[in-house]
Formats: sequence, C-alpha cells, structure tokens
Amino acid sequence: MVRSIIIINSLLAQMVMGQSIEVPLDYNDPNSGSFQLEYEFGAEFNPELPTVVVIADAQQFYVRKGRMKKIQDDLFSKRINVLGILPRSTNEELRRKVQLQSNGTVDWFLAYKVYRSFQYANDIHSVLGKIPGDVYLYGQSGGALLITEYLSLFPDTRVKKVFIGASVNPVIEQKLGIIHDDFQRAFLSNHPQDRKKLDAVMDEGHFDRKLLATLFQRQNFFVGPSELSSKRSELIHRLYHRDTAYVAQLQKEFQIDAINALFGSEDGIPIRVRLSEFIYPLMEYRESDPNRFYPDLENSYQIAEPIMEHFKDQDHGMVNEFNERTFRKFTGKLFLLAGRYDHVADYRSSIYLGSLLENASLFIADDDHTFKSLKAEGHYSKMIQDFFFYNTEDWISTYSGFRWKEK
Repeated sequence: MVRSIIIINSLLAQMVMGQSIEVPLDYNDPNSGSFQLEYEFGAEFNPELPTVVVIADAQQFYVRKGRMKKIQDDLFSKRINVLGILPRSTNEELRRKVQLQSNGTVDWFLAYKVYRSFQYANDIHSVLGKIPGDVYLYGQSGGALLITEYLSLFPDTRVKKVFIGASVNPVIEQKLGIIHDDFQRAFLSNHPQDRKKLDAVMDEGHFDRKLLATLFQRQNFFVGPSELSSKRSELIHRLYHRDTAYVAQLQKEFQIDAINALFGSEDGIPIRVRLSEFIYPLMEYRESDPNRFYPDLENSYQIAEPIMEHFKDQDHGMVNEFNERTFRKFTGKLFLLAGRYDHVADYRSSIYLGSLLENASLFIADDDHTFKSLKAEGHYSKMIQDFFFYNTEDWISTYSGFRWKEK
C-alpha cells in the first residue's frame, strides 16, 4: 500500500513538472493554431501540498522564466507549491506564429484578439486542469483583475482560495460612477495655488501635456503616501519655473524614456492591449471635461491610444470580460487587500467587489498601490501566507495596526 502511494505521488509529480501545455492561439477559434504555454514551479512539486498559482497580466513583469523560486521564497514559503503561468505575451513561439507587424504597421485587431484578457483567462483554466490537489490563486493589480475576469468566465472552478491585492476594476468604477485617479479630488481641490500654477503650465505649453501626465503618474510609484502631496507641489513649482534640468532628472529617475521605448517595441503591443482594457470602460471621464487633469487616465490612454483609435470606428467593439452576474457564482474564499491611497485601484471598488460574494473578506490598508508600508517589514508576505494556511479569520487582527481608519 505504501509503495503504491509513493508510485502515485511520483507520477503526479512527473505529470505537472512538464512546464508546458498546448493551448490555442485563440480559444474562440480552435482552428487558429496552437502554441506551448509555459509554466514554472518555484520548487519541486509536492503532491501532499496545495498549489498557489501566481497570475500576472501583460503589463506586469515579475512572473518570468527562472523567477518563480525567488517569488516562492519572498512571498509564500516552502509549505505550499508555487506555480507561475508565464504570460502568453512573453511566449516566443506565439510571436513567431502570429505576425502582428507589417511594414511598421501593427494589426491591432489581431493583437487584441490574441492578447485580450479572455485568452489569458482561458490559459489559466487550461493550466489548472493539469494540477492535482487543492488549488489557490494569487494576483496583484492587473493580475488581480485578470483573476476576477477568470472567475467571471469560470465561476464553477475548483479553486478554493483567492488572494488579490490592489485589484484594478474599471468596470466597477464605471458602474459606481467613481474614479480611481484622485489627482483632482485629493490634491488640486485642496491646493488652489498649485492648481493655478499647473493651469498656467498647461496653457503655456512649454512642457508637453503627455509628459506632464506621465510625470505625475509615475510619481505615485516612487514617492510614498506621506510625501506625495509635497512632492506634487514641488513638481508643479519646478514646471511653473520651466526647470528643464529638474524635469530631465525625473524622467531618468522615473525611467520614462525606457518605458516609452518599450511601448514602441514589439514587447509593448500586448501591454497596449491590456491598458486599453483598463481605460475602455472609463472613457467618459476623459471625454466629459477636457479642463480636468487626470494623470493616470491620460497616461493609460496615451499608451493605449493606437488600439483605442483602431476600434473607435469599427463595428466590432471591445469587450469587458469581468461579469458581475457570473462572478457572484464563485463559492471559494476570496481575500481582498486594498490600499486607501491607491492611485490605480480605488478602494471603493474593492468594497463593492467583496460585497458580491458570500465568502469574501476585505482589508483596507493605510497604504498605496504597491503596499510599501506592509512590505517594509515583511508583513505583506506574512498576510498572504496566513490567509492560505488558516481556515478561520482570527489571523486578521494581527494586522490591525496597518488597517486604515477614517478620521
């Protein structure tokens, strides 16, 4: 009997360590061809342990070949199997089979068909079908949205636990009439002198508006919540006085030129597609009042602009994959971690998202999009592990010092 168990466990380990699976180029068209979708474990698979699948979308770069061991060590520990699905956007075989560029022109219709979130969600479902035992999901930001899109398409999945942090959800924002970009609401409305200076900068046109949007958007990633207001004021002051040296320094510090080069390359095509899915439900905010300045929305739009312009006059439009009605059918446990000062994922949309499920818990941290405070002392990874390893919610009280409390 013991020998039989050992043999079965060995076979299970061999089955899932193949690290690739054949999937369609387009799940809506089985005749479109196929490619080998890759996945990777952080350590040797242990059939006695549950498996957490790390989900990243096209505009995230941390789930890459050779990176899963570090991700397992940093976030999850050895008490659980950790698997990362390498996004189809990084798959060289797929790129060879799908010619997206010709004479410098991108076929945006084909790019959208191959790289839209519908395909990524089906990739997740295909890989999960190969994993024995209990399965959990983890994702942050765009990866968290991709998980909710997957659960919308496959609410009857056997996934038992889901941890999502800073979950972007433009569909919910559009439905509730809210906007995650708080530059107007939280900053300019409280700093009238800065507003006057910024209006003068934009009217003068010495600095391109697209550059301004990028500067203020990128600033969120490099400055903590406690310093953000003062740094915004400083940037406006420098812009007002045409301090081109300071702006050039920030462009380098914020890696703006490198990012623009990425978007202009073939690697940037799937990123543009993903950002078009972020901005599409929120277009009314961009179009309703041109005098309002929303750096995050404008920056996202300028990246997605080629594909947005392509679909503007097309009979076939873009599709929102998140579906509230089907998402409600998911019966597993969901933990939502939101940052009160998140400039990308509005914490109010996380409140609504959690209310859709009977088995969901929400923690609003006094933090930003990347959870700098929680991560500073290792509490972010500990929170993830506590959720996956405990079946009750008693552990949440451990983090009460990080919970946001309205004043």
